[in-house]
Amino acid sequence: MTSTCPSCGFDKEIETKPLCVYCYYRGTTGAAKLLLFQTMRDNDNKYLTIEELTELVNRNPNKKEQITRSAVYKIIHRYSKYYDQAKRRRSSYLILKKEIRRKKGQAGRPQIKYKLSMRLLKRLKDYEKRWKMGYPINKRVKEGKKFRITQEYTKRARGISIKLQKGEYDLYTYILV
Repeated sequence: MTSTCPSCGFDKEIETKPLCVYCYYRGTTGAAKLLLFQTMRDNDNKYLTIEELTELVNRNPNKKEQITRSAVYKIIHRYSKYYDQAKRRRSSYLILKKEIRRKKGQAGRPQIKYKLSMRLLKRLKDYEKRWKMGYPINKRVKEGKKFRITQEYTKRARGISIKLQKGEYDLYTYILV
């Protein structure tokens, strides 16, 4: 076991782990969100249900593990939570919702379909740019583990971007979701 991280090329803090703390954080935090939004965009940004999105994300070749319906629901709900208030303001949409009523004679709630807004498509470009530069996807983390970008982590990000430019590994090799 080597003591250098295969992703950034710097020393690992814990020798038994496969990646350093920075690369592990980068590969897990926000990665499911990136995969979900890329999948929505790659499917022509059409209105899709949560079940359809879960199936499409699990077919994505960049993911490592099976993604559950509840994980997709949490991400979609986080971005569409304030849809009604934004609709009244007529601005600040992130995910667009469309309710499809059941046909006559069918029981149950209306089916809800989701689509990315233009604002979120622009934000997705920023997420991909940050990933290519070697930085974590999220700029700020409101919940969970706080992670400050220090001078050392900036050097690690630069090491990742240089390795990506040289073609030492693929772009989404160290996405750990």
